Amino acid sequence: MDAGELVAKILVAISSGGDLYLYDQYIIGPNAKQRAREVLIERRDACSDPDQMAFLTSVIRGLE
Repeated sequence: MDAGELVAKILVAISSGGDLYLYDQYIIGPNAKQRAREVLIERRDACSDPDQMAFLTSVIRGLE
């Protein structure tokens, strides 16, 4: 799955009102998009793999 596909899946889950499980955390509620970004930023900051960091950065930018 590329970054664009993941962004689309996250946005569909949020807009449909469904719960989203992202990196061992449930993302629910009215601030779901912002919370998803925060989880991804935390995950990126803890990552040591440059490819994974670049992927997460792309996803984060897609959610802005």
